[in-house]
Amino acid sequence: MRLEKRYVLFVVMFAGILGMIPITSVQLQSLEGMKFQCAVREGTLKAVMQEATGSVSVLAAEHADVITVGTTYGVESCLDPALEHSYSGWDIMTSLSSGLVDIEPGLDNVSDYIVPALATSWTCGGGGLIWDFQLRTDVTYDGVRPFNASCVKYTFDRNCNLTGNGLAELDGPQVSMGYSDIIKNVTTLGTYAVRFNLKIPFAPFLQLISCAASYMVDPIRAPMNSLVLYTEGNPNASSACGLGPYQLEMWTRFGGTDQEIWLHKNPNYWNITGGFPVTERIIIKVFSDDVVLDSAINLGQIDVAYRGLVPPEVATFKTNPNINVWEGHGAQIQYICFQQRIAPFDNANVRKAIAACLNRTNLCVTAFLATAEPLYSFIPNGVAYHKDAFAIYGSANYTYAQSLLTPLGYNSTNELTVDIWYESSGHYPLSYEQALICESDLEASGVIRVNLHAADWGSYRELRDNASMPVFLYGRTGYLADADEYASLPFANWLNMGFNSTYGGVTQYNYWVGGRNATTYIDRYANYSALQDLQAYDCSMVPLWQSHNTVVAGLDVNGVSPDITERLYFWRLYVELSVFPFDISLILWFFISAAVVVTPVFLLIRVKRFGSRETGL
Repeated sequence: MRLEKRYVLFVVMFAGILGMIPITSVQLQSLEGMKFQCAVREGTLKAVMQEATGSVSVLAAEHADVITVGTTYGVESCLDPALEHSYSGWDIMTSLSSGLVDIEPGLDNVSDYIVPALATSWTCGGGGLIWDFQLRTDVTYDGVRPFNASCVKYTFDRNCNLTGNGLAELDGPQVSMGYSDIIKNVTTLGTYAVRFNLKIPFAPFLQLISCAASYMVDPIRAPMNSLVLYTEGNPNASSACGLGPYQLEMWTRFGGTDQEIWLHKNPNYWNITGGFPVTERIIIKVFSDDVVLDSAINLGQIDVAYRGLVPPEVATFKTNPNINVWEGHGAQIQYICFQQRIAPFDNANVRKAIAACLNRTNLCVTAFLATAEPLYSFIPNGVAYHKDAFAIYGSANYTYAQSLLTPLGYNSTNELTVDIWYESSGHYPLSYEQALICESDLEASGVIRVNLHAADWGSYRELRDNASMPVFLYGRTGYLADADEYASLPFANWLNMGFNSTYGGVTQYNYWVGGRNATTYIDRYANYSALQDLQAYDCSMVPLWQSHNTVVAGLDVNGVSPDITERLYFWRLYVELSVFPFDISLILWFFISAAVVVTPVFLLIRVKRFGSRETGL
């Protein structure tokens, strides 16, 4: 009888293991094909085996070794901070490199979100013209070559061409963001101290230093006067970066289109003792379109979907109990702009009347399915000093609009004609839908008639430059998480609205300069508060909406912190693998398999024992 019990126990255990095998082997044909659900189950099985030997607690947890991120956006040009100027490329480069300072993930509307990175401390003096940074003394590029002040100087001399021997690419971020207008030179104060001498007092200098365009290059990999471009089959030669939480393990692209990018944990990362990166390997898959990306996250082929999902898909994911949707403030903004060289849009009351007719909430819900949010300032939500200045006009405030237009001779029989232009080639999201809603909002006033006009992006820019569009929809994506990036937009020369720092926008311009030159929070707040009020009063352009920074992922994905920087923070992502409770399908498979195998054996034993009693054997 004891032998029979041992036999039955052995069969049960064997059946359970057999039941697990088909599950844990699903889609594990290669490391590249490892999927989230399989990783959970394999982690569970491993933990069960460890528990059986007494090596871990029953409630112990571990992290998956791999997270797969899906997107429809690849690297725009290369992994060199001197040229790459896309959010997707910046996500990769901020994982392969580090800056002197960083932004605390997930924080919005605060001015003190800067945290130390390669610099441990800093001071500002000389009336805002001198910034000194003290560097970490234990950082290396490869475990041997030290990072020090000369590396900082090399990076900025190269990327900004501060000494005349570097790059300063016309299509690079340093040129478009005006680094050369701000930084005079960089000098070393010792092995681990560096000084930035500025041309102008620049209050958001730390924000500038925290963005990917200011991240360190590796002097060995990044020549002083030439770019580092994609090199097929050679990841070491394809990146100018160093000192990040990850190293570039693999990068495949065909015909200039990215396919996959693999990041592997950097064993020499300066903050590895802080627990970063959490996950050993990040695999970034670039899909052809949003439909394929949507399918990949639904089928469990990827753990995270980011950049590329359209509003209907995001709305559907919000109703899926097996998916988490994170949303933070995004950096994409849309405006209505007025060409003030064309009457009657040179009249502020006409512009104010149009602003009063708009229903931003309806626009965000109807066109974007609540994946965007109403915006009432040029300084977006999520950025310090934001103020809802345009809220003074209300929403669909037709009575106020009529009161402004009636003295100008406009009424139900003599309507104000507004020709609105929109971009038609997909440069901006849902442009036609936005234009239709704006048309409906304005015509509901009873005193405005709208004519819609469309042009592809190339033609649209020419029309902008020629100042020939009376009213037009325009978008902006900011790369610097600071008010300075957005506040000067109405009098930007490239927008060419006839409202600039020498005509119409003098007072606004002075407030903007006062904000960027201020040395205290109080001074910056005073300037930007007054500036936003004046922008609403002048109404040279009207903010409409601001995007959400959206991340879609499996329920066990953690470390997601969407914010105005538009960064995914790869080094924070992880999938937690817990022993209990584990996947219910594993439990069912175990018991079903055990029952299938054990039941006939049990019946056979019972029949044998019954026969033995009948025959007396």
